[in-house]
Amino acid sequence: MNVVFSYGMGANGTAALLRLLLELGTRPPELATDLSNLIVITAQTGDEFLDTAVMVEQHVYPLLAEHRVRTVQVARAGHYERDGIVVLDDTREPILCLTNGAYALSEEMVTTATVPQSGGVRKHSQKFKAWVIDQFIAALTGGESYVHVMGYDASEPERVAGDLALGLPNKIPFYPLVAWGWDWDACERYIYARLGVRWKRSHCVECPFAFSVTKGGRERTISRLLAHPHQAMDALTMEYLAVACNPKQGLIAGKQLYDLIAAWPGGPILLELFHRHLDDVEWAVYDVRRGFGSKPGDAMKRGRPARSMRPLVTGSRADMLARLERAAGLLGRRLETDGRHYRVWWRRRGIYFPTVEHLLTAAPALAHHKTNPSFPKLWQDGLMAPRQLELAI
Repeated sequence: MNVVFSYGMGANGTAALLRLLLELGTRPPELATDLSNLIVITAQTGDEFLDTAVMVEQHVYPLLAEHRVRTVQVARAGHYERDGIVVLDDTREPILCLTNGAYALSEEMVTTATVPQSGGVRKHSQKFKAWVIDQFIAALTGGESYVHVMGYDASEPERVAGDLALGLPNKIPFYPLVAWGWDWDACERYIYARLGVRWKRSHCVECPFAFSVTKGGRERTISRLLAHPHQAMDALTMEYLAVACNPKQGLIAGKQLYDLIAAWPGGPILLELFHRHLDDVEWAVYDVRRGFGSKPGDAMKRGRPARSMRPLVTGSRADMLARLERAAGLLGRRLETDGRHYRVWWRRRGIYFPTVEHLLTAAPALAHHKTNPSFPKLWQDGLMAPRQLELAI
């Protein structure tokens, strides 16, 4: 029976993998005699911190190669499930940790001018990790039973319960850290005892949870951004574009990563580099429209919104801001700014629903033309709503 170890490259997964490799008595029965049927698989989102890749290459891959463990790296191939997955590497002699992936989560975010959401179910993790791994396993097993090893620790009963309900029907789950009673601190201690290194947390550069959960998490993540300014540019650019198109956006539960970095020691130097980066990239003027429905029977409660966004013209940053200022004059509106973003509001949403909002903004030319299927009806309903109060200046 195949034993598939989902390796997320963090401390939990690393500690569990190390112990299974190095201590025979910890292995499940399917690995009692040898490791030939063990498959260590990683889903690459395309946005992992590079220092994580370096640690994996220096400490984990040599052990996997020594034990001749089949090591697989996979990635999502595109936005739609019909695009399938890409097998980046499938070897018993792993060398390189291919964190660039194929179709990156950040690519999906910038083309739609949004940021990962920090509330509710972690949909992006399911889309770029769990789904990708499930596709590989389905092709591998052909419906036969397999053991699925996950690195949830003893302090995560909710995640274990959630995992039990997910995945393929032929999955036999195994949670070694739970069986051993290990939490994250125990994993860190084990790694340090075995490898002599403090393992860095594994997550995407733009992960909102890394910034918002704890003060310690923010400190670690900001320090990593300062150490990897080229990756920080990606996260900051993603947020800038999203906020330009929607002032209520922000990478940290509606708050902005930019402001967090600005208050951090050394942060202003990074932000100076970011502003130079904005000057160097191509910009666009975007037309952004939103329609908002209402909750049944309650015009004061917003229903599900829909958006239409399209780039109108592209050019340099200075040229696009000049175009935006000219548009403001032609429309008889003000060019508004919060100090970083520039917008011309044609319509602001009303206080009753359904309603609409319509703005022009300038930002890096990364987002694509996209209209949600439900937008036309919501837009028309909002325009025709008898109780809509226009707040446009």
